[in-house]
Amino acid sequence: MAVTATKNPSGLKLRFDCGMDDVTGKTKVKSRTYFNVDPEATDDDVYAVGSVIASLQSNTLLEVAVIDNTTLSE
Repeated sequence: MAVTATKNPSGLKLRFDCGMDDVTGKTKVKSRTYFNVDPEATDDDVYAVGSVIASLQSNTLLEVAVIDNTTLSE
């Protein structure tokens, strides 16, 4: 039985450094997720878009992540 993988629109998750928590002393991290990323987009393309979006934010970008959305069927 062969399994077929179908790539669906992915997501783009950006994580930002929002300073230190006064109580715990740990870094506060906030994330933003954007959906409907073209599944054929290259990693370089997705990173470039994430960087442009991050440049519009006041907080420092920590991470750009791709959320893969693949459907498996028989």
